[in-house]
Amino acid sequence: MKLLLKLLFSLVLLLLVVIVLGYVTLRTHWGITTACRWISDATAYHLSIQRLTHDWADPFTIELEKVTFGEDGQPALLMADTLSLTLSGRQLLTPSHFSQISIEQGTLVLSNLTPETTLPFSADHLLLQGVKLLNPYPTNCLSAEKLDGQLSPWQPSQQALLGKKFRFNFSAAGVQVANHQFDTLAAQGDKDQQRLNINQISGAIERGTFAGKLSRTAEGKWQVPQLQLDNIRFQTTKPLAAVLSPALLRDTTLQNIAVNHLSIVGPDWVINDLSATGQNLTGDSSSTGHLSLDAQSLVLGTEFWSQPHLSLNMNNGDITLNQFNVGWAKGTISARGQWQKKTGSLTLEELNLRDIHYTLPTTWRQFLQTKLPEPISAIKIERLSMDNGLLIDINPEFPFQMTATHITGAQLLVAQHHQWGLWAGDAEYYAAATTFNRQDVRALWFKLNANNQTVAMREIKGIVEGGPVVGQLEISQSAAHPFSLELRGENVAYHALNHWFWSRPLSGKGRFSLQLKGDYPSLTTGLSQLEGEFNTPSFTQQLTH
Repeated sequence: MKLLLKLLFSLVLLLLVVIVLGYVTLRTHWGITTACRWISDATAYHLSIQRLTHDWADPFTIELEKVTFGEDGQPALLMADTLSLTLSGRQLLTPSHFSQISIEQGTLVLSNLTPETTLPFSADHLLLQGVKLLNPYPTNCLSAEKLDGQLSPWQPSQQALLGKKFRFNFSAAGVQVANHQFDTLAAQGDKDQQRLNINQISGAIERGTFAGKLSRTAEGKWQVPQLQLDNIRFQTTKPLAAVLSPALLRDTTLQNIAVNHLSIVGPDWVINDLSATGQNLTGDSSSTGHLSLDAQSLVLGTEFWSQPHLSLNMNNGDITLNQFNVGWAKGTISARGQWQKKTGSLTLEELNLRDIHYTLPTTWRQFLQTKLPEPISAIKIERLSMDNGLLIDINPEFPFQMTATHITGAQLLVAQHHQWGLWAGDAEYYAAATTFNRQDVRALWFKLNANNQTVAMREIKGIVEGGPVVGQLEISQSAAHPFSLELRGENVAYHALNHWFWSRPLSGKGRFSLQLKGDYPSLTTGLSQLEGEFNTPSFTQQLTH
C-alpha cells in the first residue's frame, strides 16, 4: 500500500514538474513559437502567437498576444492583439472548450473560412472588444468596425460560425449588411436554429436613427412588434412603385411602426419630410391593419404634390381609403373610397377638386389609351365635384383652355377591364370661358350621360362669337366610336366652325344648323369617315371626308 502511494505521489509530482516546465517554456518566445509550429504541422490550421502571459491574480485566464489563426492554405481568419482563454474544470474532458474566449482589438475575416469547416474551439462565452469584422462576398456582404459583443454559448458548426443556438448582444460602428450601411448598430436577443428573436435593436443610418424589436420564425417569416424611424434621408435607384410594393411585406408583419421626418430621393420622384404610423401592416391578405401618413411634399416626375395626407385601413386584402387630401396644381384634391382585392375594383365614394389650375401633359391622350396597373381593373367615382378649375392643353394641333370650370358627377365608371374610358354615370359641366383651337366659347354648359352603348352630351349650350349655340353629341362605345353631332345657332359667325371640324371655308354670320357624323377610333388617330351638312337661310354646304 505504501508502495502504491509512493508511486501515485511520484506520478503527481512528475505531472506537476511537466506542467511547470511547460508553463515556463510557453512563457518564452522560443517555447510559444515552437508550440505554434507543432500545432500548425499537426492540424489543418495555421497558428501564430507572439507571446503568452499569465497573472496569478486571475489563475484560470491565459492571455495570448499578437495571435494569427486560420485554415491551412487560406488567409488568416483571425488576427488579434489579445486573445484571452478562461479555463474551467471541463477542460479535463474537452480540452478545446473554454469557459470564456475574449478577443480584443482584432480582425475577423469570415470569407477566409470555407463553408464545410468546423472550428475546433467552443466556449460558454465569446467576448469581442473593438473587433473589426469582414465578409466581402458580394452576395453576403457583412462588415463592421469597433464591434463589441458577447455570444453565449459559442458552439460553431459547419456553415454556422456563430452556432445554432445562442444568446447575443453587440454594438458596432460602420456596419454594412448587403447594400445597407449603418453608422452604428446595436442589438440583443437569441437564436435557436432558424428562429431569431431580437428583443432590442437600434442604430443610426442615413443621417437618422431607428429603434425597435423583431423576430423571425423557423419558416422565415418576420414579425416586427415595434419599429421607429427618425430623420432618415436616403437616395434610391428604384422606382416609387417598387419601393411601395406590398410584395416587400410578403413575409413580414409590422405590428407597430412610427416614421418621423423621412425623406427619400428616387430617380424621378421625391418624398420630403414624411411622417407615418402603421399597425399590422403585412403582405398577407388575411390581415387587418391601418396606415396614416403625412408629408411635406411629393414629386412624381414633373408633378408636385404638397401636404399629402393619407389614412387607410386594410382588411382581408381589401383597402378602405378613409381620407386622402393633397395640394396639387395650385388647388386641392380630396377623396375617400375603397379597393377590393378580389375584383381589382377601386370605388371612390367622393372625389373633390378645388381651384385646380393644370396644364395637361403632351402625352395625356397616349396615357388614356394605356392599360391600368394589374391590381386595378376598374375605377368608379360615386360623387365627383370640381370647382373653379382651369384646364389647359397646349397641343398645337388642337389646343384648348377651360376657365372657371365646374363639374358634378355621379356613379361615373371611368375605367373597366384595365382600360380608361367613360362607361357609366351622369355629370353636369359648366365653364365660364373656354377656348377650343383658338375659338372662344362662353358659358359652355351640358349634361353628360354614359352607358355601355353610348356616351352622350345633351343640352349643349354656349355663346360663340356673340350668338347662342345649342346641340347634342353622341359617341358609340364600339371600337370605331362612331359619333353624331347636331348644333344650331343664332347670330353666329360661321367661320367659328372652321376652327373645330368643318374643313371647307365658311363666311358670314347668322342662323345655322349642323349635322355631322363620323368615326373617332382613338384619341391619338383623330377623326375618320367624316360627313355632314351645314345649313343657313342662304346656302347649304355638304362635307365628305
